[in-house]
Amino acid sequence: MRQSWSVPVLLALATLGGYAAGARPVGAQSEEPLIRVGDRVLVFYNEGRGQQCQVVAIQGSFLRCAPDPLVTPRQQEWLNFATATGFRRPEKSQ
Repeated sequence: MRQSWSVPVLLALATLGGYAAGARPVGAQSEEPLIRVGDRVLVFYNEGRGQQCQVVAIQGSFLRCAPDPLVTPRQQEWLNFATATGFRRPEKSQ
């Protein structure tokens, strides 16, 4: 036979478990992105080369740069920010 107290105890444990599994860390909600749409950045890769980019779109770890009039549209691809060795924002001219 079942004990009369086992059902309420199991319900309470299930409720507490569901609440604990759904909790989110507070710090994860306030992190600011490194790069935003509209930023102008210089992205560096292992080869030592850098590529300037006016960010027009971000999708995952990929950045889409504004069109460069010196490059044909077919050559304009997304930059993989995950493979970059670093980046910096150019100094603003005054």
